Amino acid sequence: MKGRKPQDGAIRRGLKDRYGLAEERRGVAMPPEVAADLVQSEIWSLIAPPVNNFSEADIPTLKLLVYWHALAAQVQQDMAGEYGAIRALEQVGEKGGEDGEPGTPVTRKHPGVSVLKTCSTEIRALSDQLGLSPLARSRIGLMDAVTVKTAADTAAMFQSIDAAYAKLLPDGEAEVVEVEDV
Repeated sequence: MKGRKPQDGAIRRGLKDRYGLAEERRGVAMPPEVAADLVQSEIWSLIAPPVNNFSEADIPTLKLLVYWHALAAQVQQDMAGEYGAIRALEQVGEKGGEDGEPGTPVTRKHPGVSVLKTCSTEIRALSDQLGLSPLARSRIGLMDAVTVKTAADTAAMFQSIDAAYAKLLPDGEAEVVEVEDV
């Protein structure tokens, strides 16, 4: 190997821009009002662990995201029926029924369904703003931080290309034809 040997603790060029080692404490901490609520603090720890890439400007958006997640969890719990069944419809009365016989049940959509729809819309929008969804990460150029190609991935890609050409050319030999430029 030519040149000077690398030092063990040296910071490599380009690492701080893309794949740097995580510092002990980086990102934002959980606000006290979120920590006071057990459900919201659990959701915060999943979305923004102690080492994260969020800034102080992201805290209001993170708090809203955690709130909508907690609200969705509460509505799902309220909609859960017996034995874990989800009640999307609720009975509001009966129609018909003569001489003491039960009538046809009258149902309506559970109000929690529209609340869940609103929650999912808000969660999706806030997640996109924070770059938490794959689509949002691809828009801001962070997809390569999620999927890192290794030498084995590249070798597998070339093997699959070679296998595709082998199917086209059964004897494995390719014929080279020179073509004149026009």
